[in-house]
Amino acid sequence: MEDEDHNKSFARLQEFDLDDYDDVVGTRANWILKVKGHLKVEQNNDLKYAKFNSAAATKPVLAGWLEGAVKIMERQSEMMEKMEEMINLFKTEALGDKAAIIRLQREALRSKDEQLKSLQTAVQTTVQDTVQTEIRSYGDVLKAPSAPAITTATFRKVVKDVIEDEDRSKNLLVFGLSEEVGEQLDVKLSSVFMDLGEKPRVEAVRFGRHAATGNSKCRPVKVTLGSSTAVQQILSKARALKQTEKWKEVYVSPDRSPAERTARRLLVEERKKRETEQPERNHFIKGGKVCSEDKT
Repeated sequence: MEDEDHNKSFARLQEFDLDDYDDVVGTRANWILKVKGHLKVEQNNDLKYAKFNSAAATKPVLAGWLEGAVKIMERQSEMMEKMEEMINLFKTEALGDKAAIIRLQREALRSKDEQLKSLQTAVQTTVQDTVQTEIRSYGDVLKAPSAPAITTATFRKVVKDVIEDEDRSKNLLVFGLSEEVGEQLDVKLSSVFMDLGEKPRVEAVRFGRHAATGNSKCRPVKVTLGSSTAVQQILSKARALKQTEKWKEVYVSPDRSPAERTARRLLVEERKKRETEQPERNHFIKGGKVCSEDKT
């Protein structure tokens, strides 16, 4: 009976949707960007009484902002209530006694096993996708002794590629970020991400050759975050940078593998071709393909 109650509580915890949280955070970030853009300020701490009392902040404009702020606070309140419920449930069911802690440890061990199995599956899938012209699937190898064997070198290369893909999932590439001698990249990037409503811990380094003297082109930046989730959160909001005066030239992209970069370049070329041939339509890349739709 105790295990059944615990399973129900654990299932309730899993029902908590982080997408709702991300949506609330994104809505708040967009609201702040909209207000800053209207009042022509760059930093959040510049949003003070004097700005809201300026000629740019007319009564209708303030009323619209207030209505938006109230909606955001209502959603935040609902989210906090859900979080409180989840925290209380977690405390009661998971930390209430030693047995619950032991169960959580067992869950963690099972999760580790699942991650290892997932890696094994990823390796097998990658082998099939990347060397399918040289070898058959593992099942075919076992069933057909005459099939070519997987060499140690091939297997090591595949494992290395999988690990590199996992590492890349925690990276971002930032283009168009101004470059100065003696710059503090971490501080500069933290400012960019803060304007998106994110405050991740970042490690950053520029890569590529230094621009020639007098060349205003700046080198790209490779950014490493704490998790792939943090990367996805920033990528989902990166378009908002175009709406800011300070970061409108900054572009954020995933850290793609060589094969992914090649595929992306082909998609971009296809999109540009369509833009030339069909200027009356909108063309964009979505889901790994070029899509087109009529302009509204």
